[in-house]
Amino acid sequence: MKFFKKFLPQEKKRNRGFSLVEALIAIFIIAFCILAIWRIYVFFVKTSLSNAKFFQGAFLADEGVEAVKFMRDGGWSSNIAPLTLETPYSLIFDGTKWEATPAISYIDGVFDRRAIFSAVYRDADGNIADSGALDEGTRKVKIIVSWSKDSSTTTREITTYVSNLFKN
Repeated sequence: MKFFKKFLPQEKKRNRGFSLVEALIAIFIIAFCILAIWRIYVFFVKTSLSNAKFFQGAFLADEGVEAVKFMRDGGWSSNIAPLTLETPYSLIFDGTKWEATPAISYIDGVFDRRAIFSAVYRDADGNIADSGALDEGTRKVKIIVSWSKDSSTTTREITTYVSNLFKN
């Protein structure tokens, strides 16, 4: 019996040290997993916020096209014809109607939306061409929405044509 008692305390000491090493390894593995999960979470939040701005920029560009159409519907001769060609304009809604102004106006303090109107030329067949007869009743409109992302600028752009449908 003495023989067994002699070895029993040494066996307990060896197990205690081994349990401490196991506990430290387990704590390290758990901490590593928590850190990895946190990094993945931060990555997905950054990505989703970046995508949100991208989609918001695209929707603002679409809204810009609709704003130009509302301006055209409100009167070609008063809203579209007087605008200087190849000049960037901010599109502003004053509560009742859309207006084009050369002043810079930021949307939500982040997005810069500009509309640039260009002349349209027609060839002998009446098709849009790079040169030919000037079409006074049609304008090419480029809507550009830009915003800062980190240290660079991201841009969404839509180009369309508007014409004096209502002869006003």
